[in-house]
Amino acid sequence: MLHNLFWSVFTALPSEFDFEGIDLCGITGIVSLGRNNIGEILVKCSRKLTYRGYDSVGVAAVFEGKVELRKDVGTVDAVDRLLGLSMMKGDRGIAQLRWATYGPPTKVNAQPHFGCDEAIYGAHNGNIHNYVEYRRELVETGHKVRSENDGELCVHAVDKYYEQTGDMFEAVRLSTRDLKGAFSFAVGRADAKEIYAVKMGSSLVAGVGNNETIASSDLPSVLPVTSNVIYLADGEMLRLTPDTVKVYRVSDGRELDRRPEITTVDIHTAEKGGYPHFMLKEINEQPKVVQDVMGVLQGSKSDRWLKLLEDASKLYLAACGSSYNAGVLGAYYFNRLAGVPLVTAIGGQFEQMYGHTLREDDLCLLVSQSGETKDILNVLNLVKQQQTGRTLGIVNVIGSTLMFNADSYIPMACGYEVSVPATKTYFSQTVILAYLATMLGERNGRLDRQEARRVIGMLSEQLPALAQETIDRTAIIAKNLASTLLGVKDLYCLGYGLTDGVAREGALKIKEICYNHCEGMYSSEFKHGPLSIVTKNYPVIFVTTAEDSWMVINHINEVKCRFGRTIIVGEKENTLEPYVDNATDYLVVPKADILLNPMLDVIPLQLLSYFLSVNLGIDPDLPRNLSKTLTVD
Repeated sequence: MLHNLFWSVFTALPSEFDFEGIDLCGITGIVSLGRNNIGEILVKCSRKLTYRGYDSVGVAAVFEGKVELRKDVGTVDAVDRLLGLSMMKGDRGIAQLRWATYGPPTKVNAQPHFGCDEAIYGAHNGNIHNYVEYRRELVETGHKVRSENDGELCVHAVDKYYEQTGDMFEAVRLSTRDLKGAFSFAVGRADAKEIYAVKMGSSLVAGVGNNETIASSDLPSVLPVTSNVIYLADGEMLRLTPDTVKVYRVSDGRELDRRPEITTVDIHTAEKGGYPHFMLKEINEQPKVVQDVMGVLQGSKSDRWLKLLEDASKLYLAACGSSYNAGVLGAYYFNRLAGVPLVTAIGGQFEQMYGHTLREDDLCLLVSQSGETKDILNVLNLVKQQQTGRTLGIVNVIGSTLMFNADSYIPMACGYEVSVPATKTYFSQTVILAYLATMLGERNGRLDRQEARRVIGMLSEQLPALAQETIDRTAIIAKNLASTLLGVKDLYCLGYGLTDGVAREGALKIKEICYNHCEGMYSSEFKHGPLSIVTKNYPVIFVTTAEDSWMVINHINEVKCRFGRTIIVGEKENTLEPYVDNATDYLVVPKADILLNPMLDVIPLQLLSYFLSVNLGIDPDLPRNLSKTLTVD
C-alpha cells in the first residue's frame, strides 16, 4: 500500500529540521567520475522537474576545464532540439528550468549564469527579495551583470567573496549574507571538480550514486541517478564531489553528519504510463488515490489529528487555488457532519482577515499540494510567531516545508502529481476533509457510531468504484461536449450547497488549461449581477446534487428563459432532463449518497477541461504562465 511507503519515508527524516519557504524553478547539479556525457544525464533529470518551470531551460557543462553554456526560451525538449543540450560533453554541470518572476522569460534571463567571467557558473530557484538594491551594488562595484534575473546575483555574490578569500567553500558560505529571500542555488568553478549547493528557504535534496553525486530541487530528478538520498535543512550547504556529498551548516561552516538513506519512491511514478498527458493519467488515478489515502487516514496516526480538531475552539482552513476549492467543500462537510464551522480563507487573505483574532486554542488546517506554497507558509509562520493556535498540514510532497513545520500533517498519498493542474490531489483533499468531519462528528456526538461507520465505509468501499464508473461513463460525453465549446471564450460554472466548491474547481480547470474565462460561483448569486451577461446560446454549467436540484432548477430557469445554453453535471433526474437541448449537455454521474455526489461531480468537469484543452491545441500539463509550486507572495 502507498501509505506504508509514506510512513517509511516520514520516519526516516530528521525531526529537528526547520524550514521556512521554497519557490519555483528547478535546478540540478551533477558531479561524476569518468562520465563524458553530462548533458544527457542533466536533461534526463531535468525532465522530471518540468512541472516546476518551463519558461526557459539551460545547461552549463564543464569539459576539460572549460564551461560551455547553452540556454534559451522553451521547454526542456524544445530547447534540447534547438541547442542539443543532451549532446553537451563534460563530467559535471548544472541545469535549470525557469518559471519567470524576476525578468521576463528571455534567453538572456534564462539560467544558468556566469559570474564576471566564465570561470564561475551557477543557477538558483527561489526569489532574491533585495534584487534591486543588490544588483545596483554589484554593478557599482564593477560586476558584469548581464540579465534582469535574480538568479544571476547568486553567482555574482559567490564571485565577489571568491575574489576576497580565494576559497570556494567560504565564498559560497559568505555569499548567503548578501542575499535576502527564500532560495537555493548550485554553483561551481571551471577548474574545480566539485559543485556547491545551498539551501536557504527553498527546496533541495541530494543523492549519492555510483561514481557520481547530484543535488536537485526535488526528489524525482535525483532518482535517475540514485535512490540514496539526503534531505537538506534550511541553512545548510553541500559540497559535491564524484563520490561524496558533504553537508555543512552555513552559519559557521561546521560539517554535519548527514548520511544517505534509501528512498522507496519509484522513479516510474512520474511517467505517463501510456497516457498522452499526465493530466489524463492523474484523473484516472483518482479511484486508487481514494484507497491509498483512506489507508493512511485509518492508520495509527489519525488519533493525533482528531485530537487536534477536538481540542480546538475554532477551526480555520487556509489554502490556495484548487486546495481552497476543496476547502470550500470541506466547510460544508464540517457543518453537516460535525456541526462545527470551518472558517475558510485564501492563503494570502488569512493574516488580514483573521490574523489578529487567532487564539491559543485555535487550529489552522493548512492545505498545500507542494507543501511549499508561500501564501500558506506565511500563515504557518504567523501562527508560530504569534504563538496563537496550532497547525495541521494537509500536504502531498515528501520532505516539504509544511510537512516539517506544522504541528502535525496528513499526507494526501497521491504520489507525484506532475501535471500543473491539480486533479488527484484535489480529490484526495476532499476525501480527507470528509473523513475528518465524520470522525469529529462522532467524537462530539453529532453522529452516532453507526452513522459515522456508514460514512467511513462509503468513502473506503464505495467511492473508489463510483469514481471509476464516473470516469468510464462521462469521458466520451465530456469529449463530445468539449468539441461544441471550441469557439466559446466566456462561460460560467455554478454550484449550490455541496457543489459550491466543485463549480469553482471546474471553472478553475477551464481557465487554467483552456485559457477561456470561466467564472465559478454560487448559483443563487448569479441573478445578482452576472445574469446580465446571458444572451442566446450563452453557456452556463450547473453542478448539482439530487438533494438540491429543486433549487437549482430555479436558477437554470433564469438562464433558460433568456435563451442561454444550460449544461448540467449531476445524477440523472427526470426533472432536469427538459433543461438540456441535447445529450452532450448532461454529464450524468452515478447515483450515490449525497456526501459522495460532489466528489463525483468534479470528475466530468476535469475531463471536460482536459478534452477542451487538447482540442484547442494546448498542452494541459504545461499551461502558460503557471507552475506547480508557487512560493512567491
